[in-house]
Amino acid sequence: MSYDAIVVGGRCAGSTTAISLAQAGAEVLMLDRDELGSDTVSTHTLFPNTIVRLEELGVIERMRARHELRPVAHRVRILGRELSGTFTPIGGHDRALAPRRPVLDRALAEAAIDAGAEARFGVRIAGLVGSGTDDDPVRGVELEDGARIEASWVIGADGRASTVARALALPKQKPMAADMSMLFAYWRGVPRDEHFTMEAREDSGINLIPCEDDVTLLLSFGPPEFTHGDAATRRRRYLEGLREFPETLDPSILDRAEMISEIVVVPEPMLRGFFRSASGPGWALVGDAGHFKHPATAQGISDAIEQSLYVADALGGGDPELSGYESWRDARAAGHYEWSFSFGSFPKPDKGGLIFDGISAEPDVEQSFRDVLCRTADPREVMSKENLSRWFAGAQSPAS
Repeated sequence: MSYDAIVVGGRCAGSTTAISLAQAGAEVLMLDRDELGSDTVSTHTLFPNTIVRLEELGVIERMRARHELRPVAHRVRILGRELSGTFTPIGGHDRALAPRRPVLDRALAEAAIDAGAEARFGVRIAGLVGSGTDDDPVRGVELEDGARIEASWVIGADGRASTVARALALPKQKPMAADMSMLFAYWRGVPRDEHFTMEAREDSGINLIPCEDDVTLLLSFGPPEFTHGDAATRRRRYLEGLREFPETLDPSILDRAEMISEIVVVPEPMLRGFFRSASGPGWALVGDAGHFKHPATAQGISDAIEQSLYVADALGGGDPELSGYESWRDARAAGHYEWSFSFGSFPKPDKGGLIFDGISAEPDVEQSFRDVLCRTADPREVMSKENLSRWFAGAQSPAS
């Protein structure tokens, strides 16, 4: 059988693409190397703009039927300064959600199947049929067992280490890096908090992220060497790191709560950003396969869903050759890509403190600071030369 589209990857980007194409009447096959409901490294967070998209896809309702979703406000503590509040409402939502990926990805995949997409999990592709050039467009995929499946389009939605991108020999462009690595795990028994919280000092930090039901993600981050060493060393560093931030997490809670997962290791090289070419004859990349930001701003799921909706709509008639996709994707990323790596770097006392003092002193700017995460404000405007000059000038003493 030949398909209109084969979507490689069955998580946020892949399932959203499959839902949208299938709803438009396309014959879609979605393939994923992992089993349905498996976990993956993620910051989880869904901001109001993405919650609205998932409502439109019927995914929020699916998750709520099985789990208690926990809306949270946003709080950052940087070098002792605190910014806390809700987002400017979008579609009636002014808080974020952060369900674990098995919860979200299952709901998305089931929505794709109900929309008419065929899905096969636990299936790996070995390569592509066609090289992806004008003379030899991509015409399908080859599975590890040697079987070939034909399609008019192959959509790579298979993450930052994309097999589709590798088969096309696509180089990474515009690389960026920050200076931190991360360790995290899931816990039960952490007292309920109404905030997603990030606290950072000069060389360490913590995230407390309420997920679904009684599950909380606790993340500790440090310099690149923070994740080095054996499992026992990393466990010690992780627990010690969590105990260093009592304002965010009372250390005694760790003695009563239960860690319900293994500690996930996220080394610094795994957090490096890039762009890849977005599309070509018979192929396209969506989500982390084509563009990866630093996860400090938790934009990966939003990017994946918006790119997938764009591609599905374009293939449905608006731009059937996807000639405008890459320019649209890159314009949407402008400013946010660089912002993610600024936010994914440890704050410098001589600048970071002044910046956050300035933001907190101006309520409109503080609101825009949060709304950047919802894509309703531009980070380049929040961190404009005018703002920075005013904040730094205000910190000068009269004698200077």
